[in-house]
Amino acid sequence: MELGGYSSLHAHLKTKNGRKLDEEEAKSLFRQIVEGIDYLHKKNVAHRDIKLENILLDEGNTIKIIDFGFSVVMEKDKLLNVFCGTPSYMSPELATKKDYHGWHADIWALGVLLYVFLCGKFPFKGNVMD
Repeated sequence: MELGGYSSLHAHLKTKNGRKLDEEEAKSLFRQIVEGIDYLHKKNVAHRDIKLENILLDEGNTIKIIDFGFSVVMEKDKLLNVFCGTPSYMSPELATKKDYHGWHADIWALGVLLYVFLCGKFPFKGNVMD
C-alpha cells in the first residue's frame, strides 16, 4: 500500500500565518486537486466529500485525495438525492436536499477549497441547517 502523505491540508493550513496560503502555493496545490478530481469525473466518479481533511500532502507538496466513502459511480445526467458530505463544502442544492449532479457538487466544493486557501476562512457561515 502506498504511503498517503505526512499531513492533511487542514493541518498544513494551521501552520500558515492567517491560516491561508500564498498565491503561488495555492495555485500549485489547487491545480493538482483539480487534475485529480477531473480524472475521477472522467471515470464517472463523483467524490462528494471534498474537503481539507480529505486531501493529504507528502514531503514534496504532492496531493493525494482520500476518503471515497461517499463517492459514487454516476451515469451521465443522472441526478442524485442522497444527502451526504460536509456542510461547509455543500453546494446549495445538496444543502437544501434537492436532487443534484454529483460532479457539480464536487466543483462547488473545489470553489470552497480555493476560497479557504486564499482567505483563511470559509465563504459562508450559517446558524442552522434547514
